[in-house]
Amino acid sequence: MRSHEFVQEIERLSPGAYTGGKESLSDKTTGKQVRKLPGGSGLIYSISQGDYGDITIKLWDPKGADYLAQKAQGATPKPVKSRREDSWAYQRRVRNWQFQEAGLTAPGQLIGKLSVEGVSYFPLQRAVQVSTITVDEDYRGMSLAKALYGIVLTILKRPLLAGTSQTPGGRRNWVSLASIPGVEMKGWVSLDETELDASERGWGRTSPAKVEKNIDIIMGQLGGDHIGTGPSGDKYFAFDVRPNATGTELEAAVKTKLNRVYGSNYNSDAGLYAVWAG
Repeated sequence: MRSHEFVQEIERLSPGAYTGGKESLSDKTTGKQVRKLPGGSGLIYSISQGDYGDITIKLWDPKGADYLAQKAQGATPKPVKSRREDSWAYQRRVRNWQFQEAGLTAPGQLIGKLSVEGVSYFPLQRAVQVSTITVDEDYRGMSLAKALYGIVLTILKRPLLAGTSQTPGGRRNWVSLASIPGVEMKGWVSLDETELDASERGWGRTSPAKVEKNIDIIMGQLGGDHIGTGPSGDKYFAFDVRPNATGTELEAAVKTKLNRVYGSNYNSDAGLYAVWAG
């Protein structure tokens, strides 16, 4: 792909759309896999997997101030329902207490969490997509988001798709992810199979000449690589991406250029993904 071209990836969110932080790090369960984070930081990571392809990765600091303070305090009594308290409010207090008490047996202070979910539409096997990611406010600026993404790519060896929307911080995370040695970052675009196959019948059938032109645009002019076909027959193509001039996000014009070629009726999905190639 040419150096001045990018892939328009995902919907923009305002900085305050998802703040995360300590309030989003209440669940202190670890899952079955608990290991030391590579690199000598002293941090620990845990991995738990759900029944529907979802995975939660957490980072823990055994020397975290909140964790050490809770250990020093010890267990606290279970909440007692007050006379005028409704059941919903009481159950919420009990749940929060249970999460808090779980911290006593946790491997450290929970300082970061990444949730991903399995995706069936993407052609790369075992691909997962970012659902949410958050880091404790006291630990931001320490590349923990990069570490969480890195676990998915380098330890689980799963192709990782960016979420369907991102805050400015999320976009910076993906710039950071692209800097990990051995990680290959790509932008992707999907096209309807009728645009690339003259044998497709029905309304809006594409002529052989138009199919040849479409393939030349995608693979010749724009430098796309075909990476597979989705369950509905859509064709997926990958393009190189790089940080923009400010270094704060990955962005692109491939989809915009396709719109110019095909006109306003052109409709396609696009995004970012990363794989471990090291």
